[in-house]
Amino acid sequence: MGAVDLARDEVLLVASRGLEPQHGLWLWWQNAGQWSGRQVDSVNQLSSLTGHPHLPVVYGAGGADQEGTLHAWRIDLEGDARLSETSSIGAEPCDVEVDPSGRLLIATNYTSGTLTLQRLDASGAFMGPASLIKLMGSGPELARQEAAHPHQAFFNGEALIVIDLGADLVREFALNLDGAGDVVRETQATPVPPGTGPRHGVVLPDGRLAISGELGETLITGQLGGGISGWAKVRSTRLEGPAKTRWERNYPGDIKRSQDGQFVYLANRSHDTLATFDVSGDAPRLVSEIDTVVHWPQHILVLHNHVLVAGWDSSRVVALRMHDGIPQEAVPLFDCAGAGWLHLHKLR
Repeated sequence: MGAVDLARDEVLLVASRGLEPQHGLWLWWQNAGQWSGRQVDSVNQLSSLTGHPHLPVVYGAGGADQEGTLHAWRIDLEGDARLSETSSIGAEPCDVEVDPSGRLLIATNYTSGTLTLQRLDASGAFMGPASLIKLMGSGPELARQEAAHPHQAFFNGEALIVIDLGADLVREFALNLDGAGDVVRETQATPVPPGTGPRHGVVLPDGRLAISGELGETLITGQLGGGISGWAKVRSTRLEGPAKTRWERNYPGDIKRSQDGQFVYLANRSHDTLATFDVSGDAPRLVSEIDTVVHWPQHILVLHNHVLVAGWDSSRVVALRMHDGIPQEAVPLFDCAGAGWLHLHKLR
């Protein structure tokens, strides 16, 4: 097993995705370069994780093709405990995010095309009933874009950004957590090229977004508020021909940026590669594409001098050391059933 640079109070949390008792939330730590892990909780189809901005609390979403679940755990130096559990009141929640003040959890329900809004109390636990926002829209690929399908939520300053794969939109929302009226209000929707099927995005230092196009097999970059023609678009891979895992078609998935913002790293699921793009210019430029040595690289995490990759179908987590910002050969770290999401957590 390989070693990565972790602080003494840092651990790696893994969403182990599946339907068996061994699936759920796992905690992994390093000792003298060796990895050890234990299960924190058993959860069906745990798909994503995020942390509270101020507390040692971690949130997750579970369930697929059905009404999902939302979970909260407190994980600190004294141990770990389940803090809250509730319904997402939406089908197949695939991402969760907490607002910068730590008072609201947002979940994207992919299948039902909805956003779940769950208030949080001072301890980070769920407070009161959740509410729901229904999104509308569609795209040209009827099999996947017959309706809105939000896939990711994140904050850009105070604005909530939602990547909508089904509607080919990047949606912006304003939050109102103190006054009366709507808690979340949509303020702008920026279209992306038709058929892109945007999945995940990151904000670049100059304010542009870099977004993986799951359906178009693309990487796009551009500013919010512009038109379709304002997006620069390149293929997500240099590989041609049929892919090798699950489908013959390649599906770009997760995307992360380097700490300085010069590069983005994009996981090609089915080709099972990690592509590195220089995004410092007007259009992305592919500078490296390397085999992840796992099947279906579902999630990636940029960690100091490494990029970590969760191989869902391989039940394995690997690390690629970076040289001048470019990931090198993949080295196995540990096996974890259905590894589908990685989250760095600080014990306090």
